[in-house]
Amino acid sequence: MASKIYVLKLKDVIKTAVFAILGIIIIAAIIAFFSGSSKSAYNEGTYNSEIILYGNPVELSVTVSKDEIESISLEQLNETQEVFYPTFSNCIDEISQQVIALQSTNIELDKDYEVTGTILLNAIDNALEQAKK
Repeated sequence: MASKIYVLKLKDVIKTAVFAILGIIIIAAIIAFFSGSSKSAYNEGTYNSEIILYGNPVELSVTVSKDEIESISLEQLNETQEVFYPTFSNCIDEISQQVIALQSTNIELDKDYEVTGTILLNAIDNALEQAKK
């Protein structure tokens, strides 16, 4: 029985090791990329933000699922506030529809509701920040 001697070139061994390490890094990066996409954008629940109107607080509620904004509403809006701030009821309906449709608060505000809309969008942003924590 004859023995065989194998001769390995150091250059070939180093190339093979480098390519093996690069392959492992690429596979790990692909796995990390695709597993990161399953993270949810929000913690599920209803989050509130307070707006002070006519000296009284009004709660703006934003309900979110893991990946989307589901509903936005004003809570505790009393008659006095509705009389002094009539645009809030109309504006919240328009804004909530746009925010839910686009899933973003980067919307164009109607000129008639620009100030009211800005107040509401800031409150929505505040509630969404709570949902992201």
